[in-house]
Amino acid sequence: MEEENSRYMRWKQTTKALLGAVRKETCQPYSIPVVPDDLRKWNESAYMPKVVSIGPRYKGRRELLQTEEIKWRCVSSLLSRTFGLDAMERCMEAVMELDAAVRASYVDEITLDRYALATTMVFDGCFLLELLICESKLDAEIPIPFNCISLGIEVKKMEYVITDLLLLENQIPIFILETLFEKLLGSSHQMRELIQNLALPLFGFAGKLMDRSTFHFLDIAYAYIEMGWIDKNTEEENDTHTVTGTKLSVQEQHLNRCAIRLKAAGITIQPLRNNVDPGLINFKFTTKFNKSKRKLQIPTLIITQTTEVSWRNFIAWEHHKKKLKTSSSSSVADKRSICTSSAFLFRDLICCTGDVQLLKNRGVIVDHSEKSNRDLVSFFHSIARGVDRGIIDPQHTTMFHDLNTFPSAYYATKIFILICHFFLQNFRLVLQCSQIFKARLQLCCYHSDFSHFCPDLLRNRRLSLCKVSRR
Repeated sequence: MEEENSRYMRWKQTTKALLGAVRKETCQPYSIPVVPDDLRKWNESAYMPKVVSIGPRYKGRRELLQTEEIKWRCVSSLLSRTFGLDAMERCMEAVMELDAAVRASYVDEITLDRYALATTMVFDGCFLLELLICESKLDAEIPIPFNCISLGIEVKKMEYVITDLLLLENQIPIFILETLFEKLLGSSHQMRELIQNLALPLFGFAGKLMDRSTFHFLDIAYAYIEMGWIDKNTEEENDTHTVTGTKLSVQEQHLNRCAIRLKAAGITIQPLRNNVDPGLINFKFTTKFNKSKRKLQIPTLIITQTTEVSWRNFIAWEHHKKKLKTSSSSSVADKRSICTSSAFLFRDLICCTGDVQLLKNRGVIVDHSEKSNRDLVSFFHSIARGVDRGIIDPQHTTMFHDLNTFPSAYYATKIFILICHFFLQNFRLVLQCSQIFKARLQLCCYHSDFSHFCPDLLRNRRLSLCKVSRR
């Protein structure tokens, strides 16, 4: 009976704490989801950490254990700023009170007990806080004693570590960082906004995130990219498409012209550069098509070794956001799925290596990964596999329709470009056929020479081979 009463009191406390967190909007239930199977099966490794685990899902994996020592050293640096290990006790007590809110943040059921879960949250949260503080303005305000240098500075230079921090399933709730910050360093005005803006330089962004409440690191990076889509012109443009546009079929949502075919139609492809915020992936600005000027402006895509991982996780986050939002309650930004739409855009623009080279020459694609053009074709085709076309951005759908129906300008130039494109697209097949034809021609000439011009020599050679076989 006492055990049942204890369980009831515990349920009452946790439920009250959870409802309070949700009411204050410090906790968003199911904000850390699982990657859909339709996306995961095409590249499972893109959603799994390579170097560092954050949160309970990948905790204890053997290939990630070597980073634990580095995390402990970063935690030690953070605690040295607060002059004492006693602060860890306060952190543990505070985080254990948030046990229900933490569990509610994950779609997966967490099998860890409340002590193990709180330990994971405190340890990983302190590690992330040290990464945010080092090299920031707070680094000078709360320095490490004896002029020691934080190991976090070197950790932030590791590209794979930064990429791991943006994996959808490798997250902890941001309210954990708020709680730890308050217990270790004292409360601050607009705590969440402070943590969000400290995190942006970690991902290569130079601006600030204002008037937005996010729930983890991936959401912070996505919300910053999303700010570029919520200007007045975009809203008006979307409203126009909604009122005057007609519902397009699934087939009409495809771009039926590759880059070379668009060039043949008289459309000029130009890069839409973003020199201010290179970031990990550049989708802060959307693709624009100007009918009157025949110009298609596409944001410059810089491809590195980690571009595919970041892109796939942004797409998975868009899929999750779409499930949580309804068309009646979502804003203009919530209806946008730029990362998903960009995956379809590049997939449809590129059908052969000639398209890749054209986009490289135009400055739309900047490849730092040293991939061949053929590998880049496979990359752009694979990035859109498993993606739900139903969440494609309405503005992109309308743009695809405009590009598909755009009339060609100069038919002579169009025919010339398409002929070149055909031979370029089928170059390998033509080359193989020519090699086979050449080999067969040589073989025929060989036999023809012996049979018509040297019949005695051929007959004597056969007789000599028969004698040798008899012996």
